[in-house]
Amino acid sequence: MYYSSSSRSRGYRSSGSRRYDPNDNFHLKSRKDSGKTKLLFALAVFLVLQSLYLLVSYIRMSIAEADTLELTLSERKQQQELDILRPQAQKLRADIETLGQGGLPELTRLEFDKVLTMDQDYVKNIVFTVSGRGDDRVYEYKMVMHNGSLNLIHPQVDILFFDPQGIQVGMSRLGVQGDGVTPTLEVMERGEIRSFSSQIQLSDSAKPGYFRLRIWK
Repeated sequence: MYYSSSSRSRGYRSSGSRRYDPNDNFHLKSRKDSGKTKLLFALAVFLVLQSLYLLVSYIRMSIAEADTLELTLSERKQQQELDILRPQAQKLRADIETLGQGGLPELTRLEFDKVLTMDQDYVKNIVFTVSGRGDDRVYEYKMVMHNGSLNLIHPQVDILFFDPQGIQVGMSRLGVQGDGVTPTLEVMERGEIRSFSSQIQLSDSAKPGYFRLRIWK
């Protein structure tokens, strides 16, 4: 049987593989380039995020180190100030002790349950007592007076109280009312001896360490 060349050509084309298309390589290359671009973009984003994280961490560490350094410098400054003030406080305490022991004759160390001889005008001696515990302590005194003069006297005495640092913390007035004029005690005769007792009114939680008499004539 005879077949024409055109028929053979059509049969060959219909039964053979697909004809080569140059655009196939272009599409394949485009897909590869697109995959690389996405990978590079993801890598760039990762590097940017990591850089930001490292930058934030560095800033936080820098701030923490600065705060620590500032705190350390502040503590050193406070310690230096304390080192300067400590000798001054010790000197002040020593000066107060000196005042109480004779630097100022009118300032006397307050001792409890002991007869303290005064011999100031008509005040002969005084005894201080304390009772209670903690902040509920009660301070009292008993004063002995003697009129050794030839005149009648109206006894009027102020007792000023000071804490161990020398700061006045209270006062007790004997023989006169709060106005400082009206007497509350009878006149003492010549040669008369009397004793008077009273509580001591102090500032809140104050502890007396010294006292001084102020005698009105």
